Amino acid sequence: MPTPLQPGDRITIHLDSLAAGGEAVGRHEGMAVFAMWGCPGDEAEVEITDVSDRFARGAVRRVITPSPDRVTAPCPHFGCCGGCQIQHIAYPAQLRHKTQIVRDAVSRIAGLASAEIADTWGMDDPWHYRNRAEYHAGTDESGAFCLGFTRIHTHDVFPLRECALQHPISERIRTTLLDLVRCPTQGPPAVIAREAGGRQSPDDRGNLAVSDGVSGSPIPKPDDLAASLLDLEVLVSFHSSQAIATLVCDGRPDSLQPLAEALIQRVPGLVGVSAARARGRLAARRSPSESILGKTHITERLGDAAYRISPDAFFQANPQQAARMLDLVKQWVFADRVDGVLDLYSGVGTFLLPLARRAHHAVAVEENDAALADLRANVRQWRLENVNYYEGKVERVLPRLAQRGWKADVIVIDPPRKGAGPAVCAAAAKLGPRRIILISCHPATLARDLKSLTEHGYLPRRIQPIDMFPQTHHVEAVALCETK
Repeated sequence: MPTPLQPGDRITIHLDSLAAGGEAVGRHEGMAVFAMWGCPGDEAEVEITDVSDRFARGAVRRVITPSPDRVTAPCPHFGCCGGCQIQHIAYPAQLRHKTQIVRDAVSRIAGLASAEIADTWGMDDPWHYRNRAEYHAGTDESGAFCLGFTRIHTHDVFPLRECALQHPISERIRTTLLDLVRCPTQGPPAVIAREAGGRQSPDDRGNLAVSDGVSGSPIPKPDDLAASLLDLEVLVSFHSSQAIATLVCDGRPDSLQPLAEALIQRVPGLVGVSAARARGRLAARRSPSESILGKTHITERLGDAAYRISPDAFFQANPQQAARMLDLVKQWVFADRVDGVLDLYSGVGTFLLPLARRAHHAVAVEENDAALADLRANVRQWRLENVNYYEGKVERVLPRLAQRGWKADVIVIDPPRKGAGPAVCAAAAKLGPRRIILISCHPATLARDLKSLTEHGYLPRRIQPIDMFPQTHHVEAVALCETK
């Protein structure tokens, strides 16, 4: 039968639920329609953009009758930026829908309709919670250098006015860097130097650079930076309000050192600047960062636990919610006596170190060099003598441990977004733990891993969703699995 919809069609539809990607969902003549910028409960006019055999996608062009949960998104970039998808939904409703998304995934993918899934833990203040920021360099409509985010579903960078999810120091670093690159283009160097209260100083080639008016360090020439700077990454400690900035460049421009000096002088709390080389101008990956000036790591606290973190090491993006998640994991791990704990994808030791304090011995598996360096430093700082490390991919290390007959009382698995996968779940089960605690930032991969664990005799006794990423469609979840 012909499809009832075609791209370009505009339909009026009632939106009933929220999909895992943040789109609202309704039905038109039996076909599911996913609508960007919709809110469950809306009656809206939706323009169709894509049609398949089973569903269609579109975007809300006009709200006819708004949902009681619809609010005005406070961000001026909402609808353009690809970072947030559900700012237009009241926060209590966001939490309800995220709980349902986890329930639907666990029921549909894992076949565990009876699993106990608690209500999502939210935040009292769901703004300015991120400890990491990644700003992309680009040009605005006038051709001027800008730092911003990418437009939804594109790689196009738009100029950013502000981001309400980032820690304020991240935004200060961004705007200061923008000023340092743009400022010399606003007039002749002598005029700018007088206005800044600074002086002119020649560089190695005899060219004049503008002093920052603070310490006499020359501000880098704009053409040098604007041509080579690709990204600005910021890592912030909520505990100390200190930050490290990483400048990702195409090559290594001469202006990085004076730029680092100017940034640190102008931004209180910025304690270190590093640089990294992009692996190709359009590459998503970069080289390991190298320190230019100042500190190479910061210290973050989750409750009474302090961690050293480097810019290249993974750490939970929302420290406030991460502290709650850590308390939950400790509660589940030590529900009874525990001798051995195995922490997979351990990172800097977020879970491992507090667990090692109470267990007889603890073992970490991690492949990232920066995370391992931080983990070893944290173990020394905590004065733990019962921790062992296995360096390498979990997929390779864990089966070898299983073949050797290694045992653990409890295994904590916190994989990347793609999930642990069937091989890791099978090898974990072979170690014979009483409990496996699975942590996931993606409901679908959570459900797939739970299905694998179930096939090897481990059932989820309780699943706790945690809103680590308010205003976005992402939701973290922690699952307690025990033998049948």
